[in-house]
Amino acid sequence: MPSYKQDSYITDQFAQLQKQLAWYKSFFEYAADAVLIVQPETWSILDANEYASHLLGLPKSDLLGAVFPEFRKIFKLLQQSGASTTLSEITLASSDGNTVIVEANVRFIEYDGQQLIQAIARDVAKQRASSDRMVQTDKMVLLGQLSAGVAHEIRNPLAAIKLNMQMLQRKIKPAAVEYNYLQTALNGVERIVKIVETTLDFSRQSVPEMKLEDINAAVHASIEFAAPTFARKTITIETMYEEKLPQVMADKKQLQQVFINLLTNAADAIRSKGQITIKTYIENDTTQQDVQHVVASISDSGIGISEEDINHIFDPFFTRKAEGTGLGLPISRKIIRQHHGDITVGNSPNGGAIFFVKLPILRN
Repeated sequence: MPSYKQDSYITDQFAQLQKQLAWYKSFFEYAADAVLIVQPETWSILDANEYASHLLGLPKSDLLGAVFPEFRKIFKLLQQSGASTTLSEITLASSDGNTVIVEANVRFIEYDGQQLIQAIARDVAKQRASSDRMVQTDKMVLLGQLSAGVAHEIRNPLAAIKLNMQMLQRKIKPAAVEYNYLQTALNGVERIVKIVETTLDFSRQSVPEMKLEDINAAVHASIEFAAPTFARKTITIETMYEEKLPQVMADKKQLQQVFINLLTNAADAIRSKGQITIKTYIENDTTQQDVQHVVASISDSGIGISEEDINHIFDPFFTRKAEGTGLGLPISRKIIRQHHGDITVGNSPNGGAIFFVKLPILRN
């Protein structure tokens, strides 16, 4: 007969084993990457942790037993290479019908006389998107440098062309056909001059002259400056200013440049008759506690921005306007970011586009 001490020892050992099992199970369940145990030949999931369930969008009860034939390729690769582990990208189907590209570190493991596949996988979509953004940023930097150099080279010969054309025009009677031809050419030269100057403005590293400014006053002055643009169409301006807004640190001229550009774009988006609505208010930052922004939103009842274009409108030289340079919005965003703020865009539920200019409120 086993003694009481033996029973107590066995009980303690069993409790210790259960504790160790729970300890190691927690490493499996709460790993930062997805962990999948796959049975070769059937390619079914024998076990998986919570992150794998989240990654593939399946409840764990549905994930266990699910078949992923994509592991067949990894199985063959492991067999052929003879390596203990292999690192490879696998495209797995998620529950919503989409695919998830994962980078998987895969190895064989022995369990209960079976050879199983252990895959430790991580979603590389965000990493790839980050790399793409870095490449795009590098391209934009190079494009800015190239554009600035080209603009400098163009400016001098362009000035000579313009001067000579003006001298020719003075020698021709206004009623002559040749006069109109020269005027059309001069209009084209003026447009090139505008593009060159705007490009140089975009490439220059201008330092804002920061002072405490009233954003309501800046918006109101910008509306007055943009009034000639509104006069070309039947446009109603509606303003909803929040009173007693805190002042923000800003360069007044640069801030007005941003608002004039946004107001002009809003007017251009309206075909013949419509409304532009400007609101100002305070918004709490959802990502940082105790951080607030003064926001100015400018919406219009125009044609809106297509889904295809909305991700590109801040790209340099991207424009749908026949007479546009594609630099107004990139320059506006550059200015606002120099002010430690941000500018975002969307389409209003009632039609038309809406821009949000956000500037941080200083804390004492």
